[in-house]
Amino acid sequence: MFGKLTIAVSLAIPLAVSSALAATNVACVGNSITEGYGIWSEKKYPDHLQEMLGSDYAVTNFGVSSMTFAGATIKSGDNNSSYWKTEKFKAALASSPNIVVIELGTNDSKYFMESAGGNYNYLYGQCEKSQLYTDYEALIDTFAHLPTNPEIYATLQPYSNNVGWAIMDTAIVNQINPIIKETATKKGVNIIDLHALFQTPAWFLDDSVHPNAKGAQELAKIVNKYITLAKPTLKQEQATLQVDGTPYGIRWYKDGKLMEGADKASLTLTETGTYKALVKVESDNDSWLLSNEIQVKDLNTTGIALDRNKKAQPKLRKLRHKVDVKGRWAK
Repeated sequence: MFGKLTIAVSLAIPLAVSSALAATNVACVGNSITEGYGIWSEKKYPDHLQEMLGSDYAVTNFGVSSMTFAGATIKSGDNNSSYWKTEKFKAALASSPNIVVIELGTNDSKYFMESAGGNYNYLYGQCEKSQLYTDYEALIDTFAHLPTNPEIYATLQPYSNNVGWAIMDTAIVNQINPIIKETATKKGVNIIDLHALFQTPAWFLDDSVHPNAKGAQELAKIVNKYITLAKPTLKQEQATLQVDGTPYGIRWYKDGKLMEGADKASLTLTETGTYKALVKVESDNDSWLLSNEIQVKDLNTTGIALDRNKKAQPKLRKLRHKVDVKGRWAK
C-alpha cells in the first residue's frame, strides 16, 4: 500500500513540473493602461486575461506608466519616457514569451499635441514621425528574434482624450494608430483594433484614458478573443493560394516579406517559396490575424503546411539582453 502511494507521488512530481514547463508564456507589454493605473487594488487586464486563458498559460504584466515606444534617444536627447529603458522591458525579453501583446502608443501621441490646459507638454515635437516608424519596427523585431519565436499582437491604441495630459484622440487616430498598423502590416504580425472595440464610456476612469475595474475586464475579453480565435488557414489549388472562408481584407507575404500590391482574396503563384497571409477577420473593426505558413514546392500540386513552432529560427542576430536591435541601451 505504501509502496504504491510512493510511486504515485513520485510520478506526480515530474508530471506537475512538466505541466508548468509546458505553459504558454504571455508577455503583456504596455503603458499605464496595461499596468493598471488608478485601479491599484483591483485586477488589471493581464490578471483577467490569466483567468480567461486558464492554467495552460502564464500571463505576466510588464506595463509601465507614462512610457512611449519611441527609443531611448530622440531629437531632444535622452528619452526618459522610453519603454526601451525600463527594467520591465528587459524582464519581458528574458521571460521566454510565446505570445507578446504590445499595448504602447498612447503617450507617443503627445509628440503631436501642443501644450494644453495650462500644462506644459514636454514631449511635443521632440520626436520625428519617421523615428516612430523605425522604433516601433525595432520593438517588433526585438521580440520576434527571440529564441521562442513568439506570436506578436500589436494593438491599435484605444480611445483616449485628456486635454490636461496633452493626450488627444485626434493624434491617436491620425498619427499613432496609422504608424502601428503600417508597421505591423509590414512585419506581418497580428493586429488587435482596441480603438474600435474599446470605446464604451462606462469602461473608463474619469480621466478618459485609463480603464476602470470593469474596463480592465472588458479589455482582457478583447485580447483573449483574438489570442484564442481560430487563425486563418491557407490552401493551395495548383498555382493558386487562397484563404478558407471570406476575408474582409488580406495581405500576402512570401519568404517573410510583404508582397507589394498583393491584396486580393487569392494569390496566383509564379514562384516557389514559403507563403502566409495577414487577414482582416471582421467587418466592423480593423483587427487582422496571421495565417499558417504554407510551403509551395511545386506550382501544380498542393502546398505543405508548416508548423510555425518548428520552423527555423531567423539568423538576423542574437539577443543577449544587453542591447536591442538598434544598440540603444547597454544594461
